[in-house]
Amino acid sequence: MKVFLQICWKANLSYGDELSLHIGARIPYSQKSMTGKEKGEWIVGTRGNPWKLKSEGETIVTSEEDTENIRQKIKAIEHNHISWFVPTPELGFHLGFSNEYELILIPEIEDDSGLPYWEMFTPKDMILKVGPNAMWSYTCITNIPTVPC
Repeated sequence: MKVFLQICWKANLSYGDELSLHIGARIPYSQKSMTGKEKGEWIVGTRGNPWKLKSEGETIVTSEEDTENIRQKIKAIEHNHISWFVPTPELGFHLGFSNEYELILIPEIEDDSGLPYWEMFTPKDMILKVGPNAMWSYTCITNIPTVPC
């Protein structure tokens, strides 16, 4: 994947306090309501699953902490390159950054919401959805057969 060695330029909490990482080129939003705002060429979202951010083996912040504390601590991975990615058997992942920080996503296997454990928006309007269970998909965001991705 070309996401490796790209810079994570924005780490924030999106709707539902889900962790969202904007990686790679800055792309202007096409929606008029988002005029003047940018998104990452790649966007990784946690979809409400637990995660933790570690540095040198110590936990810096987790998804269970106070929202303001999370917002402050996740800034540490901004402006760092994606160094490595290791998927886990439970369909989670370990994501490494050039500053030696590591993001670990731990899916809640028992969750019956039907939502993916995590997702990655990729260039050319594609989305990788991982979970629930042993399911994953890589599809066009528009899902309109007449619109090429």
